[in-house]
Amino acid sequence: MPLLKPIETRRAFRAIAEAPIGEDVLEELASAAHLAPSSANNQPWRLVTVVDPSRLEALRSTFTPGNYWAKKAPAVTAFVTSADWSLRAAGKDYAWFELGMAAMAYQLQAAADGLYAHPIAGFDAEAVKKILGIPEAATLVVLVVLGYPGDASHLSEKHLASERAPRARKSLGEVFAFDSWNPGLLPAPKA
Repeated sequence: MPLLKPIETRRAFRAIAEAPIGEDVLEELASAAHLAPSSANNQPWRLVTVVDPSRLEALRSTFTPGNYWAKKAPAVTAFVTSADWSLRAAGKDYAWFELGMAAMAYQLQAAADGLYAHPIAGFDAEAVKKILGIPEAATLVVLVVLGYPGDASHLSEKHLASERAPRARKSLGEVFAFDSWNPGLLPAPKA
């Protein structure tokens, strides 16, 4: 499958099935993240995939109300890093960028495997860190909710509309330029 296909099909869908995901598939996703590039090969990402029902239930209790749909997920992966785990140069911490590359590799593999992988920020990070035993000095950046495509009937009208809507992206000219910056790259002012 050409690489562009999983990039095109990857979307943060919410209609996920409760069917379990095989350990071999979950390890394959972790392997994809593991192969992401990093400065000086630091590999500053850490992933914790939760499949144990009691631990999943504890995680679910930390989700904000808008992530009600994620409570059906048979697996959730925590993406963790620390600025101290990678290169710091010229006032920049590269761990965040590197974790992002690992997370994208993970999501692309999920798309290639027919899974929905939906990153969420709506959760109590301190509670999740406690549930998973993540050290205080580490930063839990995002949770990725995983599942096979499922029934959308439990989704709110807003989320159902989002599931059915065509993929919307900014025009390429709003995010890309050749040779130099141009004013069209600036985001529109927020209202």
